[in-house]
Amino acid sequence: MGVTWVFEAEQTAKSVERILESLGAELTGQYSIDVTPYNPPVPSTEYPPNIVMHHSKCPQSTFSICPKGDFKKSPKAVCDRGFDLIMSKLSAGLLIDNAGKIEINGNEFRLHSDWTARVGTAVQGTTVKGTIVEIEYDASLIVVQCRDMIVEFIKNTFNKYYDNQPEIFIITEKPEKYTPLDTMWQYLLIAAKLRKKT
Repeated sequence: MGVTWVFEAEQTAKSVERILESLGAELTGQYSIDVTPYNPPVPSTEYPPNIVMHHSKCPQSTFSICPKGDFKKSPKAVCDRGFDLIMSKLSAGLLIDNAGKIEINGNEFRLHSDWTARVGTAVQGTTVKGTIVEIEYDASLIVVQCRDMIVEFIKNTFNKYYDNQPEIFIITEKPEKYTPLDTMWQYLLIAAKLRKKT
């Protein structure tokens, strides 16, 4: 998984796909993501919920994040797929919030040789919450090496979303390796906003 920028688009998924196709993008398959909150039985500011996520790009992994403000302060882990079974055994301390689960399903596109774009529709239960776009630069895993190029791509293709850069782009000054957890943090933040939509 390369360096990625995830954002919510105001257009429909089909409209975004047409923009990508006009740039020469080719459909390569489908993708899916799920974001499931596990909440303490008694709401507490001291104990945040644990958010469990899956991405079809990493089919054998489960991502677990307890959001506490920003990415650096939040406890997080990447586990194998069996982690979900462990979570069900912790029901005394964490309860699954099926009503708060967000699922994103859509199409994956290849743009030239270095870019992957994923365009999906976010759904909570039976309610459509929005269109999510993931732009991935596959040629590098170092944020500072390719941040400016990704920003330029977003500025030229999706100018409306250019000012809302991912947190990882803003806080990274040293050549640190980008990980799938950085992408999942972006999905977590978007899912939190989508849950508040009516």
